[in-house]
Order: sequence, then structure tokens, then C-alpha cells
Amino acid sequence: MTAPAQVTTLAASAQGLITQSDQNIFLDIVASIQIFVSIFGVVANIINIKTFLVMQAFGDGVTLTFLLLSVSDLLVCFHSAVICIGTFLATQESKWHSQIIDSETTGHNFPVDPICACIFGLNMFQLFNLFTILLTVFLAVARCLCVMYPLKFQNIITVRKTLLVSAIFIVTSLGIRLPLITHGGVSFNFDPRINATRYILWMHPNRETIKDMLWISVDAPVCVGAQVVLSVCIIMMAKVLKAASKFRSRTSIANDSKLDQSNSKQKFSPKDARIVKQLVLVSCIFIFCNTPKLIAFLATTVESNFDLGRRYQKFYQVSMAIVVTVDTINSSANIFVYYFFNSKFRRIWTNTKSAD
Repeated sequence: MTAPAQVTTLAASAQGLITQSDQNIFLDIVASIQIFVSIFGVVANIINIKTFLVMQAFGDGVTLTFLLLSVSDLLVCFHSAVICIGTFLATQESKWHSQIIDSETTGHNFPVDPICACIFGLNMFQLFNLFTILLTVFLAVARCLCVMYPLKFQNIITVRKTLLVSAIFIVTSLGIRLPLITHGGVSFNFDPRINATRYILWMHPNRETIKDMLWISVDAPVCVGAQVVLSVCIIMMAKVLKAASKFRSRTSIANDSKLDQSNSKQKFSPKDARIVKQLVLVSCIFIFCNTPKLIAFLATTVESNFDLGRRYQKFYQVSMAIVVTVDTINSSANIFVYYFFNSKFRRIWTNTKSAD
């Protein structure tokens, strides 16, 4: 995955699906949407973090998971904004014929290639996005256990276990992305595009190979696996709630004392129904926002020229910009889920807003 143009130079004869002008237009449009979503996501997740802290997040495993997820989403949105700004500057560089600022009128150039900001932001974006995916799955499993085993839930998902699992997730995410991060950097060299010396991006020749290996071994399995786990959790909880609904219906018609007493554990309140709705909505958002990523990477598998440095590089970069944008949407939309399906969150947020 990468962001804007200029990372890899194509041969002049290489023709893609779109022209350089088309790419600039598409990237400007996507960047405009992305910067809006990123700023909204940063603000929304700050609100989430503040609210969950008031809810005493460190006293409950599930609330703590919501807090950590909001922190991760905040970092995803922040680095998405970094990518967006770098993308905008890079497209301007292309528009002005390899000059970020027209030296004939201003005599100045940026001291750092904007692509550096794009790649740095992208590396951090991918790291925290992976952490968000893992936390989302963990939260889904926790919610599933909450419905299936309400009496045992507090003993299964504790604050200590949540912190331990989260620490494992962040170390795993960092370990997975570290090879890609270390195979690139910034150096002070001559940049032929502006005919001057400045800080520019360098990449190891094996970086693209490492990126492809990470996709095959990590990114694709994690994306698909996460969607499968979320779907299974929904099905399991739906079955439990359906059984509970039948039990309430039977007992309301006839008070049969011979009914299995174990079913009494499956008496669920409207709050439990909201838990299922919350997970369904989170899952739908997750699946929707991950579908473009799966399609894009499937295209790279089927068509070898759909990649950096290949014939369809421009279209690939536009596609990746769209992927980053929808991933940012995924990390920005959770505030609506919390507000409409978590009454305690809504009450505290409303009270805090009124106090301010």
C-alpha cells in the first residue's frame, strides 16, 4: 500500500489506465474527502477517550477496550491526515512539473520531499490500523461472551487480561511492520526533480518484495479472519437471543415449572439486544471498509502490473488512496455506534457537553 505519486519512476513509454492529469484530479478529490474524515475522526476519538475516562475505563475490561480502541483510532486518523497533506503536496509537485513551488517566481523549494511525510504516515497508519483490527476482534469476542455467559463475563475479561492482550497486540503489530519501516528512510541527497539537494526518500530494493510477503502472510489473512470471527460472533449471539426470546414467550403463555432451569440464565434485557445491534453495526462498518482493501490487493495478485513501478502504477496509487480513506472512515465512525448503542456513554457525553 502506498499513497501518492513520485515514489517510483516509470519509463516514459509505460502507459496505464489513467494519465498523470487524471491521477492528480482523482487524488485531489480523495484527499479532500480524506482530510475531512481525518479531522472529524481526530475530534470524535478525543471525545471518545474523554468520555471513557469519565466512565472509569480502568475499572472494567470492556470499557477499557473501548478506550484503547479509541486511542488507536485517533492515531489512525492523525496519520491519515499526514498522508493526506503529503499527497496534496506531492500532486502539486507533479502539476508544477517536478517543482513544488515555482522557483522562477518564488525562488524556494520545500527542504523535505513531501513523499517522506506520506510514507512515514502510511507506515504508522498501517501499524495502528492493524492494532485497531485486532482490538475490534477482541471486543467482538468479549461482547459475544457477555451475551453467552453474562454471569461469568467479569471473570473472563478483566482489566489485567485486557491490558495484557492489548500489549501483545501492539508488540505484534510493531513486529510485523518493522521490516517495512526499516527498509526505507530519509537521506540528504540531490533531487533531480527540482534540480536541488534536499531530504528525499530512499527505499531498499527489497522493500516491495517485503510488502508483498506481508500482504500474503499477514494482511490478507487478518482481514479475512477478522470478518469471519465477527460474523461467527453475530451468529452465535443471535442464536442465544433467539432462544431467550422463545423462552420468554413460552413462560408468558404458561408458567411451566418443568422448563429447563438453565434457560433462566438466558433472560436478556433490552440492553443485551443493544449489544447485538452494536456488534452488528461495528461488523458491517468493518466489512464495508475492508472490502476495498481486499479488492485492491486481489487485483495486485491477479494483475502483476497493478503495483508500484509497473504499468498501472497511477491507478494503483489512486486505489490505495481510496483504501486509506475508507480505513479512516472505519476509525472515525465508532462514535456513532457508542452514542446510539451505549446508554452510559450517551448519558455521560451529554452531561459533559452540558457542563461545558
